[in-house]
Amino acid sequence: MNPYESDPDKIPEDDLYADVPLYGRYFPRPTDFKPDAKHINSTTPESLNYWSTVLAQCTELNRIYENDEGGRDVFALGSVIIKSSHLKVIPEGRRSYRDYSYADANEVEAVRLAKKVLDDIKVPQVYFSAKINERDVFVQERIPGVGLNVAWQYISQSQKASFKEQARQMLQKLRTITPPSEISCRSYIISDPDPVHHRGIQQVEKDMIFTDNKKDPDLRFMHNDVSRSNCIVDNDKIVGLRENYASLNLPEEFLDDILFWNDLYDVE
Repeated sequence: MNPYESDPDKIPEDDLYADVPLYGRYFPRPTDFKPDAKHINSTTPESLNYWSTVLAQCTELNRIYENDEGGRDVFALGSVIIKSSHLKVIPEGRRSYRDYSYADANEVEAVRLAKKVLDDIKVPQVYFSAKINERDVFVQERIPGVGLNVAWQYISQSQKASFKEQARQMLQKLRTITPPSEISCRSYIISDPDPVHHRGIQQVEKDMIFTDNKKDPDLRFMHNDVSRSNCIVDNDKIVGLRENYASLNLPEEFLDDILFWNDLYDVE
C-alpha cells in the first residue's frame, strides 16, 4: 500500500480509516466544490447568503468529526474544510459560552505569519470567518495529500524518524517569527479573554500557556499542536500544516507510535 495514496477509491478495506474515507486524505477532482472568489472573506448580505447555501451542503454524510462536547463539527466539502455547529441544538449551560470568533481571528493571523517562513510547506487559505445564524462558521482550504497520522500505519521507522526531524525543522522556522511589539507575555496572537469557555480548551492547557509570569524574555511564534494529524505528507515530505480538528481512537498496538512522537518539542 502506498502510504501517500489519497484516492479513497484505492484504500484497502483493512485500512485503519477505511470507514471514514473523507478523513485525513484529499484527492482533488475537477468536479469538487470550490468557493466563489467574489464571496471569499466577504460578509456582505449577498455573501452571507452564499455561505449559508454552502453550509446547507454540510450534513452527516460529509461530516468528518462530530464534536460531542458542545463544540463545532468539521465537514469536508470538495476543496474546503468547514467548521460549524449548525447541526446541533442551541447549546445550554457552560456550552452556551462557546465563542470561536477569537480562535478564528487568531487562525487567520497565524496563517498570514506562517506563510512568510514555511516556504514549500503549505498552510490553508481562509475563505470565510464570520457568524451565520448566530453561529461561528470557519471555512478554509483543504490541502491535498495525506495526514501523517493516516500514513503512519504504512511507513517504516526510518521514515517516521525523518518526519519527526522535518517537523522539528518546521518548528524552528516558526520560531524565527518575532511577536508584535505590543505582545510582551505568552498569548495567542489575537487575545482571548476566556479561552476555556470560548474555545473549550482544558484548564491544564490554559495553565501551561498562560503562566503567572507576566513577562517572557524570549517570546517567539509557535504552533502549539504539531500533531501528526496536523501534518500533510506526500512522497516522504511534509507538504502542509494545518490546525488540529479531530482525533480518532487507535488500536492498542499503535500506542508506542504515539509515544515516539511525544518528544517532538525536546531539542538540545
